[in-house]
Amino acid sequence: MSEGHPEPAHNKRVFPRMVATCPVLYRTHEEERWCVGMLLDFSATGVLMTCNRDLPIGTLISLRLERGRHRDLPALSGSGNIVRCDKLSIVKYEVACKLTHIDPPDKAGS
Repeated sequence: MSEGHPEPAHNKRVFPRMVATCPVLYRTHEEERWCVGMLLDFSATGVLMTCNRDLPIGTLISLRLERGRHRDLPALSGSGNIVRCDKLSIVKYEVACKLTHIDPPDKAGS
């Protein structure tokens, strides 16, 4: 960066984000059915995805990455809460989730 300009916030992260695209299954703790979103990126502490639902900040959710052929992605299953939900279009939202629990690898799938 040039003199007098602070480093971008993403460069100050303790756990860097990994950009990846794959389906992510999610459900709120009030419902039983899984919904499908699309992963944008993730880190050791959070997930950024798009979905077709407006999820209020603070909503508790469970999620699971559906890696398919993307074996370079970790098997990830866990839970957390919504920290941001931005409307991108009439039917698309960008949702940030802070992970508060990650399941052991045998539950996340391989």
